[in-house]
Amino acid sequence: MLSICIPVYNTDCSALLDLLAKQIAQLEETLEVLICDDFSTNYTQENKASCQNNGFTFLRNKKNLGRIETRKKLISKTIHKWTLFLDADVIPKRDDFAKQYVEFIKADKNPLAIGGCSYPDEIKPFNLRLRYGRNREEMSAEKRQLKPYNSVLFGNILMKKRLFEEVFEAFNYSEYGEDVHLSSYLKSSKIDALHLPNEVYHLGIENNREFLKKIKKSGQMHARLDSNSTLDLSHIKLVKTGSFLKKYMLHNLVKYALAITSPFLKTVLITFGGPLLFVDLMRLYYFLKTK
Repeated sequence: MLSICIPVYNTDCSALLDLLAKQIAQLEETLEVLICDDFSTNYTQENKASCQNNGFTFLRNKKNLGRIETRKKLISKTIHKWTLFLDADVIPKRDDFAKQYVEFIKADKNPLAIGGCSYPDEIKPFNLRLRYGRNREEMSAEKRQLKPYNSVLFGNILMKKRLFEEVFEAFNYSEYGEDVHLSSYLKSSKIDALHLPNEVYHLGIENNREFLKKIKKSGQMHARLDSNSTLDLSHIKLVKTGSFLKKYMLHNLVKYALAITSPFLKTVLITFGGPLLFVDLMRLYYFLKTK
């Protein structure tokens, strides 16, 4: 019925695998779990042992292929019509997490469902990733459904296998940015993005420097998609802002202003983990610079 796919790189996901095994054991339906290690330097043996103990499939790349190629490999190895992608650094929030998706598949009313994400109740006052996640990503299914394509993340998404195959076939990039491509592909194809209250806790909280590297990659990826893709990007605020600035011939002025101020913005974000407005400005700078 369902294949659960987990790409992993230098992350111990044994707790996730053990929890999935317990939930699957309570179901009558057939589920498989596959993880693919992207040539990690840490935790490979721990994850392999957990797969063996739980009867799951363990795959390992012979070299580092990146997130997208690893996802493609996992899809090619699945045997069921439905696929659930989970990030390696998450843990289900509900005790009936797997059952919720099984019931959704049985209903067969929509080809995909997004479960959403949440964050542990921990105090990290100067952590930018945690602040960003709680303010921008953590929201109820009802709120996510108001702007359904703005909360499409690969970290917890269920889709029919054939649809995942179509998404990956149309993806021509080998780097960071598959979430943006996925949401834009779904919108362009007029496929309803249905959100469920079936969240996972996101546990992989990077330090501020590492998260800023992702902000840079995000801005660059948005720019490349905007320049080279035929997908509908109208739901993406960064792209709309860039179009507005270009329409009124302000894009170069703003780019130069951000080039001057970006060292200050970056220092503040690394030191204090905020404000989030500075994150938006840094992403806009990398977007305009790449364009």
